[in-house]
Amino acid sequence: MDRLNFKLTIAAPSIVLLVVLGATMGPAQSQEATWYPDPSDYDPAIPTLEQVVGHAPGDRITSPEEVGRYLQALAQATPRVQVYEYARTWEDRPLWYAVVASEENMSRIEEIRSDNVALADPNATSEAEADAIIASNPVVTWLAYGVHGNEISSTDAALLTIYHLVAARADSLASSVLASSVVVVDPMQNPDGRNRFVNHYRQAVGRWPNASSASVEQNEAWPGGRTNHYLFDLNRDWFAQTQPESRGKVAAFMHWRPQVYVDLHEMGGNSSYYFPPQAAPLNPHMAADTHKWTQVISDNNARWFDRLGFDYFNNEVFDSFYPGYGASWPTYQGAIGMTYEQASSRGLLYQRNDDTVLAYRETVRHHFIASLSTAEATANNRAEILRDFYDFGREAIDEGAADEMREVIIDPARDPGRAAKLVQLLMTQGVEVSRSAASFSNVVVGYHGGDPAPRDFPAGTYRISLAQPAKRLVKVLLAPETPMDEEFMAEQRRRYARRLGDQIYDISGWSLPLLFDLDAYIASEPSSNADTLAADRLAPADDASSTDLAAGGVHGDTASVAYLLPWGTQSTLRALAMMHRHDIRVHSADDEFAIGGRDYPAGSLIVKVAGNPDDLHEQLVRIASHSGADIYPANSSRVTSGVNFGSGRVRYLPKPRVALAYDVPTSAYSAGWARYLLEAAYEVPVTIVRTSQLAGLAARELEKFNVIILPDAGGFSGGGGGGYGSSFGETSLDRLKAWLRAGGTLVTIGGATRWATDEEVGLLATKRRRKTNDLENEDAVGQADSERPADPGLPDGVYAEEEEPTALPGAVLRAQVDGEHWLGFGYSDRVNLIAQSRNFYDPLTLDEGLNVATYLPAEELLVSGVAWEPELELIAGTPFLMVQSHGQGNVVAFTEDPNFRAYFDGLNLLFLNGVLLGPGH
Repeated sequence: MDRLNFKLTIAAPSIVLLVVLGATMGPAQSQEATWYPDPSDYDPAIPTLEQVVGHAPGDRITSPEEVGRYLQALAQATPRVQVYEYARTWEDRPLWYAVVASEENMSRIEEIRSDNVALADPNATSEAEADAIIASNPVVTWLAYGVHGNEISSTDAALLTIYHLVAARADSLASSVLASSVVVVDPMQNPDGRNRFVNHYRQAVGRWPNASSASVEQNEAWPGGRTNHYLFDLNRDWFAQTQPESRGKVAAFMHWRPQVYVDLHEMGGNSSYYFPPQAAPLNPHMAADTHKWTQVISDNNARWFDRLGFDYFNNEVFDSFYPGYGASWPTYQGAIGMTYEQASSRGLLYQRNDDTVLAYRETVRHHFIASLSTAEATANNRAEILRDFYDFGREAIDEGAADEMREVIIDPARDPGRAAKLVQLLMTQGVEVSRSAASFSNVVVGYHGGDPAPRDFPAGTYRISLAQPAKRLVKVLLAPETPMDEEFMAEQRRRYARRLGDQIYDISGWSLPLLFDLDAYIASEPSSNADTLAADRLAPADDASSTDLAAGGVHGDTASVAYLLPWGTQSTLRALAMMHRHDIRVHSADDEFAIGGRDYPAGSLIVKVAGNPDDLHEQLVRIASHSGADIYPANSSRVTSGVNFGSGRVRYLPKPRVALAYDVPTSAYSAGWARYLLEAAYEVPVTIVRTSQLAGLAARELEKFNVIILPDAGGFSGGGGGGYGSSFGETSLDRLKAWLRAGGTLVTIGGATRWATDEEVGLLATKRRRKTNDLENEDAVGQADSERPADPGLPDGVYAEEEEPTALPGAVLRAQVDGEHWLGFGYSDRVNLIAQSRNFYDPLTLDEGLNVATYLPAEELLVSGVAWEPELELIAGTPFLMVQSHGQGNVVAFTEDPNFRAYFDGLNLLFLNGVLLGPGH
């Protein structure tokens, strides 16, 4: 049967759409309207999506392979589209962006790009040069889609946007956009996750799409398509750049330096459409012009949506306080960063609570219109946006020169590799970094407070001045604290008092020197004696765990007795993993020792020549080069102090044979973070095992592993209330305990630790704390900076008997580490960590186990971010890391996830101690 075509023409601004009533559709779709571009209004030389892959926009969910085919077809059909591959995923899928421009602009596209980048650096581009660029250069609009793989509609909208811009023959909007701007379209930021979702949906869908929320179509299996291969949320990874998708995206962004960056998402199907202005709190380090232009573009979106009758909202949710989103990180580069959110159909049809059905084609349509509206508003304000973009850098330099935080100083001595990794990370984001050629001094304050005091710094110390174009990025990433708006905080105190839950969308603390746990300082005056490292001098590393700034080596000739590696650095961790993979036998000293004029802390590695391969020296040279570790030959075992190489306090370290619980009930994030850190960052082999299968392994199968990691999980009851309690029954728990007693190391994280404390489980002899009326509540909410709100708005706390604590909103807290215990090797004092749960435990007694890392007293506990005062009182002195022996084995229990987003580098050693040293203890 023929389709009935009804053309809908929308004037001022103009675009032509076609509405088609689906007379040929199945029963479930018979009342649904679809729409397509009208072929008569488009250049027939430009292929449609249907001509290339077999379905029209919104009729099917386009797969990653089909996206690539269509992009290439468009690039082959018209000179107005150029397609670039900017990265490869872990699963070796390409990531592309398409540059869309008029033929005239495309003929000088490299000149346009170069001039655009020049506007970002007022140190190199004079005002007169900037005026000339602004007079002639197009503005650059970057439209990014599908960072979450199961937020599906934006990718199809991206393809339709490119098609419309280059194929619409009589559309004044397309013509003006291409005349005044270059549009960069990244149609699919997470192809691995999208592929996971598309495979799920195509396997689940029946003869007709089913709109029921109970259908398999609407319910993905673990882990879902949101995340990438290592189960990371790529929309939280912008400044951390742990994943290849993020590293490639940031490099591409810096290559172009767009003026507008829009990240298009999906949200729950019962919602409508969101575009900024964003919700409170606003980040105080954003430039005022960002908010001005956000409003201009938002107003244009509203005009379009009102004209077409699309529902929308703004202000209510989706803040951009956290600087690691696609809507926030670009704003610190001078771009106008925004998030758009479309209600998701999570398939082709979705039954809403109001008895309407949301069709996939409509979700595509809304994102398509928002994309064109954004491009239109940007093009119409070309010169003004370019001027503000140039002024952004100029004003940043002036602001930095007057900022009380004039300079950040990082002493790399404690872990040169970790410090170099942070510096490399900053430089790939355009931050100018200096490294001192000689020793110097300055008056500084440490990152944990105190009075300003003079301090000497050695040659090789890193300095980051805030008087630079990237000042706002430096401030938001490196300042110890980013304060939230006082009015917003007052509302959070009110909500806390009424048990309503907070409105803090993401974590509240993220200062990179704190996350990396580096010796960092703040100076109010600039230092001298430094050689500048240009921001573009070092290319972004293929692996974010490697760096060109801290090279290791074997410091001496071939050893006759042993090779020694000081414990406590990321490089040594990586070297140990490599030695295990090459079947090199390694020992570890449980106490410190000195030999050859060098001190070695507890945990240091002893690689004895006897019993190792004949080419040991050559292998260690390669390992040192790859890992960055420092290795020292020893021709005698006679120490000047401490343990001897043959002491009983020197332990053989068996190769870790690691099993990681995967699938239900684990948190996909927690499982992915742990797997990534082990496999990708430190190259420790891991066997991922479905939790149900792990619980069912016979004793002889369990014996193949000497380390088992249980990631965070929900449903914490040990008696069958979900979580690990629903996986490990009595028989499987008995087998696990027998494995432990035989020498296994069980690492539990977050919810897994909570399960282990259940009386029916009996793996940890502690219990969770709850709030009681003994707790004081004079301040309802604390912020890490000293200026807390004067009116807490809460009386003294009155609680129900043993009330459940309130979860902490991603605050950075401080813990004391027992550096004499093997789990604390490499730590001499304290460590920073992220807390966002409500899991606070009584300390273990000495006859039960040991509290290796414990939270500081309440008045010293909060380092950065927001926390509730009663919870700080409750958590003070409680353990972050516990260990309890079972026969010859140990339960190593973290109350919070030490691997959070894989960017708390200061905690890597604490986690890896459990995995790498556990089998030897």
